[in-house]
Amino acid sequence: MNALCRAPRLCRVAGRWGYHAARPVHSKQPPNTLLPGQFLVGPPHTISNIRPVKFHVPADETAAERQYRELREHAAQRDHEFWLDNNTRFEQGKQDFERRTLDEAGECTADDLARYFKQYQEESYGRHLAYNRSVWRRNVQMVWPGVKAWAQEVRRRGRRRTAALARHAEQGYFFDAHAPGPERPRADKAKDKDEVDRRAEKIRSYY
Repeated sequence: MNALCRAPRLCRVAGRWGYHAARPVHSKQPPNTLLPGQFLVGPPHTISNIRPVKFHVPADETAAERQYRELREHAAQRDHEFWLDNNTRFEQGKQDFERRTLDEAGECTADDLARYFKQYQEESYGRHLAYNRSVWRRNVQMVWPGVKAWAQEVRRRGRRRTAALARHAEQGYFFDAHAPGPERPRADKAKDKDEVDRRAEKIRSYY
């Protein structure tokens, strides 16, 4: 959960109503620089496939809001740990199975892998069932803390957003989209045009 992404373009700002595509953000942007209701979403982990998240932390965060935020962070970390362990076991078992099958039969077919998938599902059934039950219990336990945090956040939403916008303006997070920027090198433009031409030629070859 420490490193959200390797490049600013890989991070996205999400809010209550979905993703904001307004600006790229740096992976090391602190949570208190986000606007109320926004959170940073990073790329999926290479093994667990869980996306790391940084939640907005208001300067005047209440005890109820902090409790709910920490519950959400703990839930995300718990999901990451479970699927990291599960997918690691699956891949390691798959590699061992393929190695044994190659030694015994000389090849590993799709039917052989289907037998491994079925075997893995049966062996991990109890572990997955326990995980699903823990998720259900966790979600139910988070309902009341979430209601309390939402009620307190609604009363402070307007004041917090105004203060956050003013702070962003002072720190230079906003920019004029129509302001003149650095000219792209001509070599890059020519490269992009060649790439588009090659794609168009390939598409025409399909018809």
